Amino acid sequence: MTRVSNLEFTAEMNANAWKGHRVEMPSTDAQRYISSAESAAKFIAEFGDVEIVKDDYYGHYAVESFKVGRDAYDKLKQADCDRYGSN
Repeated sequence: MTRVSNLEFTAEMNANAWKGHRVEMPSTDAQRYISSAESAAKFIAEFGDVEIVKDDYYGHYAVESFKVGRDAYDKLKQADCDRYGSN
């Protein structure tokens, strides 16, 4: 496994944040784009230097230590979809 601090960045990533690495965030279904050493440092300051695993199917980095929070969020979100419907 690797950590956020081990991510490498290209010149293209530095120039365009949307070309960066996508990393899961805790307690939400969102992902954070990490496209430079500066954005990696901000992620680490907020969430720690977590272990990440590349999800080749979806193309993002999964964070196992965030799984419990993400699962709880998904359960709440699904309950709202069941209650109010979704598009």
